[in-house]
Amino acid sequence: MPTSQNLEALLKAGATEWNRLRSNGKVPRDHTGATINQLFSANADLSGLELVGSEWEKCDLSKLNFREANLANSYFHGGRLQDCDFRAANLEGATFEKLRLVRCDFTGAEGLQSLDLDEVVLDRVIGLEPEEPVPDQDGSQGEGSGVMLPTGDSPSVLLSRVLQKLATVPIWVLDTPSLHTPLPENLSPGSSLESKMREAVKARLGGERKAADAEVVKRAQQALRFGSKEAAVATLYLREVGVDPRFRFSAAGVLRETLRRELDVDDLTATVDPRVTGSLLALNLTQDVTDFVGEVRRRLAAVRLFTAAVEAGVSSSSELGPVIVTQESSKDLAAIAAGDVAGILEDAFGAFVALPDEVRARRLAYLAEAAGHLDQLSRLPPDLEPKWLQGPEWRECHDQEMQLIQTLRAEEIPLKVAALARDELGVPEGTVPEESETDLYIHYRCRNCDKEKLVVQSPDA
Repeated sequence: MPTSQNLEALLKAGATEWNRLRSNGKVPRDHTGATINQLFSANADLSGLELVGSEWEKCDLSKLNFREANLANSYFHGGRLQDCDFRAANLEGATFEKLRLVRCDFTGAEGLQSLDLDEVVLDRVIGLEPEEPVPDQDGSQGEGSGVMLPTGDSPSVLLSRVLQKLATVPIWVLDTPSLHTPLPENLSPGSSLESKMREAVKARLGGERKAADAEVVKRAQQALRFGSKEAAVATLYLREVGVDPRFRFSAAGVLRETLRRELDVDDLTATVDPRVTGSLLALNLTQDVTDFVGEVRRRLAAVRLFTAAVEAGVSSSSELGPVIVTQESSKDLAAIAAGDVAGILEDAFGAFVALPDEVRARRLAYLAEAAGHLDQLSRLPPDLEPKWLQGPEWRECHDQEMQLIQTLRAEEIPLKVAALARDELGVPEGTVPEESETDLYIHYRCRNCDKEKLVVQSPDA
């Protein structure tokens, strides 16, 4: 008998692969007792299978075909089933608990009289007739328009359903690996650092490890050294191939400035590049995080609310207000996004619904990923970032990084850089700096004018 792990692995490999194997007769019919956890799947054909006693934990399933499947004593807990076909399925003794059913068809299903529905939201379901209004996921009864928004769903769950509507998985999903979206099937090789970074991310998510390319590593380190516009993707490429980034000081300023510019945009749903926030996290650049995290969370709340509204069929600003008040989760997101500013949600929603599906999906994905990065940064000790990183004038000359010459201990100062220590730090020539046994002295030189700097870094800096 096939194990539950086998079924779960087959389904998580993707509906296209599952349906191909099944059409070729390479999938067994009996999957009794299968256990599937947190599966995101669309268009998989499970018709006629033996799924007796199967357990489906927090799954998000769209357009799955359970027609004539034997689901006796099965257990669906948490998650969402949308446009799924249960016609003529056997549901004797099955349990649906804390689940949302959207446009599912149970026509002709067997055992409905013993089907246990516990805290289940029924939205345009065929073949099941509840005796009274069913509470939504927050425990409140639908009011006003009667439209229930899936605002209790996580950004990754919302995103998975939006992506299902697109013809192909866009390449930019590789910029948001923590959301566990489907991977783009065809990734054309490119020569840019962005392309190399995405290739490395896809390899890792596919269970492989991209080998470091010496030439690409050199280009990435140079982008960091000069703080170029490719500093963010350069940092992430180096992380993916296991190479320590050098001269991160040069990137610190440009990464923060890039993020500030994005947050200055007057648009409640404007995107934030998660490659920038991911680079800040990778480099442990903890300073100024509190200046960023609040605005990103605000934008994410708005996009989650608007994405759920669009999915529920809300199409105009005038419809949004009455729908929001029907659920606590919707009101919570609205409060985070707008506070007490009247009219801001309606205006922003009008602009949001006019965007193409992929643009809306990208904003949701990017903001969710960026918010996660900044949340992790905010939890790190604020003194994790060395203080000398905050003084770019210490290490810059001719608008570029000064070259590192050497690092010295206090006792080496009179022997190697006595005159420089006198000019830079006021240390009398021929003497060891006082009370400096644990300090580190860093010697820099400008490549253009040969100007030199001597910077002292204490252990508590």
